[in-house]
Amino acid sequence: MKNQEIELKLTLPAGAARLRPVALRRLLAAPSPARIHELETTYFDTPDAWLKNQGMALRVRRIGTRRVQTLKVPGDGLDGLQSYLEYEADIKGTRPILAAISDTKLQRRLARNGVLEKVRPVFTTRFERAAWLIKRGDSEIEVALDIGSIETKGRKTPIAEIELELKSGQPVELFHCAEHLAEDLPARLGSATKAARGYALAHDIKAEPVRAEPLELARKGSAGDAFGAIVRNCLEQLRANESAILESEDDEAIHQFRVAIRRFRAAIGAYRELIDDGAHAAMSIDLRWLQRQFGPARDLDVLIADTLVPMQARLLEQTAIGPLLETAKEARAEARRRAHQALDNPRYAVMLLQIYRLLLTDDWRGRSAVAQFGLDQPVRAFSDDWLSKAHKRLVRLGGEHAELSEAELHRLRLLAKKMRYGTQAFASLYRSKRTEKYLLHLAAIQDHLGSLNDAVVGRHLLVDLIARLSRDRGLSAGDTSLLQGVVLGWQTRRIAQDLGGFQATWEAFRAQKKFWGEG
Repeated sequence: MKNQEIELKLTLPAGAARLRPVALRRLLAAPSPARIHELETTYFDTPDAWLKNQGMALRVRRIGTRRVQTLKVPGDGLDGLQSYLEYEADIKGTRPILAAISDTKLQRRLARNGVLEKVRPVFTTRFERAAWLIKRGDSEIEVALDIGSIETKGRKTPIAEIELELKSGQPVELFHCAEHLAEDLPARLGSATKAARGYALAHDIKAEPVRAEPLELARKGSAGDAFGAIVRNCLEQLRANESAILESEDDEAIHQFRVAIRRFRAAIGAYRELIDDGAHAAMSIDLRWLQRQFGPARDLDVLIADTLVPMQARLLEQTAIGPLLETAKEARAEARRRAHQALDNPRYAVMLLQIYRLLLTDDWRGRSAVAQFGLDQPVRAFSDDWLSKAHKRLVRLGGEHAELSEAELHRLRLLAKKMRYGTQAFASLYRSKRTEKYLLHLAAIQDHLGSLNDAVVGRHLLVDLIARLSRDRGLSAGDTSLLQGVVLGWQTRRIAQDLGGFQATWEAFRAQKKFWGEG
């Protein structure tokens, strides 16, 4: 039997496995008790993970005395949803059977590669499933609470999640149902299937920081199509770094997460006049909140790596720098906990669900005639216009950089950053060499002013850290004053160095020819 599986997953954090079916039933307002099953499922693959590398998953599930074989093959993806073609059949044994797969092309493909002769068990899932079939409008959704574990090679990881599968009707109803649940449960929007988590456990795959995937816009597409593609690219980068943030101490994960937020906010700014006011407010406010949750952790990462560690190595006679470094690390640990808590905050889950729903329904699009015309215009026309305006704003402010205050330099840095993100977003529409050269010069501006900004932010952070060090470790007034003087001198020298080299960087940027506006 072949069917299309469209589902959405809410992952419950550690400790939430205590959620009982009766409590979930109340949230769902389900008219009848849950159907309860004990499920044991073994996933199979070849020694070289052929199925995994093809994006497939092959399993045999025991349901009472039944054995059900399922082959999952990736389907057409929908924003925020997991979509698979499922080939399901009852079998008698515990090993997969080629003849049970109903698609003859798939059979031949698997037979040609000798897959089912080579497969072996990779991992097993064991969980209790409490499931309800509920109606939302004209749609039917199966909501299942799964509590148990994934096991392989003596290792185990918990399963605590809610799956929402569309049985009939409109996919948007999955989002409405999940938003309702996420407002009352400490849940994250899940991205990894049980199969993906099982492979990670079996092969000891650790989550790592992820940079944005290259973005290829359709050259003959519309401005509206381009916005959707840019936002999806930002969301992919954002969500790809969640696991690395939660599972590692790699500061690059938080950095890439924040880059995704800034890229997203830059896209919203570029399209501001074309976005529905309600959708714009919802996205902007929540993204600004999310960025604030991750800001302190990133600022402390930069301060420790770029200032305190070099100071300790260089100024060996200043013994108070060591305790200051330890205090900064304590503050960073607290800031990272705050960042972790943001990922478990229902506000983050609801934000993602709402954005995916807006993309699915196109409800983000402004309804005025001006907005509709702007979104329907060719993406090159929109891009040319935006790049010209952004470039003029940047040049107008930067032309007076020798006279700019710290606040104005900060604004110049933000304009350069937005110009860089916009250029990267639209780069695939233009000649690569000239665009890359322009981006390199923007990056040089951002490096100079970013380093300056880090020094200014670090100066404010250090005042608080020194006060905390004095309070918690009893640093004397004399030592406190000396440490403040040493830090201020170090930061002042660094700021002067950054400003001193900026003139040449700016002039090199101004000498660049525009890469947009041509046919």
